[in-house]
Amino acid sequence: MPSPQSLRVSFRTFGCKLNQAETESLAASFAAAGALVVGSGEPADVVVFNTCTVTSKAEQKARREMRLALRLNPDAVAVVTGCYAELEPEAVAAVAPRAVVVPGSRKDGVRAMAAGLVAAGLEGLDLLDESRRLAARAMGREPDPFGFVAGDARFHSRVQLKIQDGCDNRCAYCRVCLARGRSVSLPPNEALRRAAALESAGVPEAVLTGVNLSQYRYGGVDLPGLLGLLVAGTSSMGFRVSSYEPDRVDEAFVRAFALPRVRPHLHLSIQSGSDRVLAAMGRRYGRDAVLRAAEAVRAVRDDPFIGADIILGFPGEGDDDFRGTVDLLERLEPAWVHAFTYSPRPGTRAWDMKPRVPERVAVERAAIVQAIAERGRAAFASRRVGRVVDAVVEDHGSVGPVLATSADYMKLRLLEAPPGFRGACSCSVLSAITARPSESSPDLVASFIS
Repeated sequence: MPSPQSLRVSFRTFGCKLNQAETESLAASFAAAGALVVGSGEPADVVVFNTCTVTSKAEQKARREMRLALRLNPDAVAVVTGCYAELEPEAVAAVAPRAVVVPGSRKDGVRAMAAGLVAAGLEGLDLLDESRRLAARAMGREPDPFGFVAGDARFHSRVQLKIQDGCDNRCAYCRVCLARGRSVSLPPNEALRRAAALESAGVPEAVLTGVNLSQYRYGGVDLPGLLGLLVAGTSSMGFRVSSYEPDRVDEAFVRAFALPRVRPHLHLSIQSGSDRVLAAMGRRYGRDAVLRAAEAVRAVRDDPFIGADIILGFPGEGDDDFRGTVDLLERLEPAWVHAFTYSPRPGTRAWDMKPRVPERVAVERAAIVQAIAERGRAAFASRRVGRVVDAVVEDHGSVGPVLATSADYMKLRLLEAPPGFRGACSCSVLSAITARPSESSPDLVASFIS
């Protein structure tokens, strides 16, 4: 049973930055209702799981985490939502008898459950019964994909602002579009209102998030237009684009990317350096578009951070295709690469594509790309040494070091920061540390300036 003082709630997030943004909003809603938000290893009365279906490993991890959390908290209720819960609710419900499933399309309904669960805890009611009742009510509501108001910076100083959901592409390997549906966009005036409210609350940076930001469009306003509107309607806040399609890096996007308060960081969703494989994947561009995109943004920003996603082992990917990917990455010189091995997903066109690439080969290829990623990050980090960079302090390090994120998306171990300081600052980069990004392992050592 929950304590008489407050309901203890913990959160587990799997997958993309959009899921992270939505979890932060859910946590803020529970906190506002009077719940105590606790860490993942602490005792909890309710554990909220925001699941992912991009890979089978993501689903396996969610099932494993659910079993572990309920083993550690045998009387707790697991509220499970997200894309995996949307596509396979029966499989999710079968993981544990105390699991309550809210499909991802009704995820905003979990926010509506917060006050009821807190009240149930205070009144000593059976949380499982109340969770089921509240979940049924939530699933009867009209879904609102933008009901996730940006969090209150309890997780990060850089707050994620959801502006888009869903995807109109039907890439052969992806079933997120099946879980999230068609592309929808937040009205630009509402996006500006939310950004201005965050700025007034002292938030120094908003990370624009969505399933496919390149498909943001509302009333004739696309993402470049929205970026211009956000910059013009605020005075100091920085804006970061989380991910973008290479073929949508056009003249309008480049002009918006050149705006001083748009962060010099662009993660390109590439997937392969082989035109043949890209066509089989259903991607709408070729390798030349990737190189043109990188050249265009580098022409307007000084050495911006360029990241990439790459899938290794897609059905039919031969040695020549892989060599094309390696060649593309060597020419692109990215600051980081997220390398994934292909995971067959039910309901997608690639599910039964042949020939399959042996897992051993896909893993070997991923290791080669990982080495390219680490060399690229080391080179990018070394070029930062001696520079003065803008950054946002995110964790003042009551236990560990003071951590900050630079405008160009490098993790800093910050020296001489004022006690308790969080927010925007300038700092001088002293040395490079690591070639591997991590929330707790910084890339650079820097000294606090102001």
